[in-house]
Amino acid sequence: MAFVAVVAASPVVRRGLAQILGEVPRLTVSHQVDSIDELPGPGPGSLVVVDLFGRGGRDCDDGFWSRLPGGSRAVALCRTGDPPDLITAMRGGVHALLTRDCGTDELIAAVEIARDGGLYVAAELVGPVTVDASRRDTGRRPDLTSREIETLTWVARGLTHEQISRRMALSEATVSTYVKRVRHKLNAGNKAELTRRAIQLGYVDAG
Repeated sequence: MAFVAVVAASPVVRRGLAQILGEVPRLTVSHQVDSIDELPGPGPGSLVVVDLFGRGGRDCDDGFWSRLPGGSRAVALCRTGDPPDLITAMRGGVHALLTRDCGTDELIAAVEIARDGGLYVAAELVGPVTVDASRRDTGRRPDLTSREIETLTWVARGLTHEQISRRMALSEATVSTYVKRVRHKLNAGNKAELTRRAIQLGYVDAG
């Protein structure tokens, strides 16, 4: 069981986030506060969902992120046109960066990924230079997380997203996110191509 603290200046947003997160399996909302400075200091692996409303990207520097309790993993919600610097945010403990316009499914998927130690960045926040660079880098075997490899294995065996979600104890939305990320990393356009690439690169046995 993981614990998550919700940080949002708006009581309405704070209450809404807490209600959504309270329905996520293996997750308990432990605190609801309006400022990072009010967090009590959760232990290693604890989650913090932070609404960055009213705070621009330049305001989210190392000093800001250093106010997060040590060892916590943050999920940050920012404005689409003014996100924080990704490297600075991740260095400060951010494991997921979303827009404030994200849907419930994407929020839950990002929180589950962060809870499991992974990284998630909303597609709208990934710059074209980063995307193009990753697509050009086809000369080496792409790095997949353990959860992505597990998802890829089940996909290659023909399981549906619903079946995979039950086996991995994740929501279908999170499984879909993993599949989408793996397809992007392996440059696979569909499920058949994804399976072929997985075998070619040695992630899955041909037998």
